[in-house]
Amino acid sequence: MPTATDRELQLELRATAFFASWGTSFEGMCEGFATEFDPGCDWDQRPMWRTHSLESALSFLRLARRTLRLDTIDVELLSIAVTGDVVHTQRIDHVRRRDGSLIVSAPVAGVLTYRGDRVVAWKEYFDPTVMGARTTWSMLRHLIRR
Repeated sequence: MPTATDRELQLELRATAFFASWGTSFEGMCEGFATEFDPGCDWDQRPMWRTHSLESALSFLRLARRTLRLDTIDVELLSIAVTGDVVHTQRIDHVRRRDGSLIVSAPVAGVLTYRGDRVVAWKEYFDPTVMGARTTWSMLRHLIRR
């Protein structure tokens, strides 16, 4: 059975730290993106927003903050595998407001491609109808409780 190279172990640690930064604060999440993303990173999470740069990725996060009240995302990392410069993840993202209340929990699979120490491409796969329905229901419940 082949063993992981030092490079693959380094990328696994980088990706794990990147996801952990999302749960610290909104600012910590943005810093994580700034640290990990290449300036021209292609983040493909279609049918949602597709970004082609760090700046457009940060704009997407700021939009989610304004519209959904996104503050943090607690990432439950179910599995991670690294082959060469590619990191595959299976996770559940628990998206939260500033008060800690849950907006949505959504299963996501992702593939991050690194060049050097930066992510140059990131594809994410999830069911947008489930995520949309759960997010809408959560927002309505939150408004009713207020």
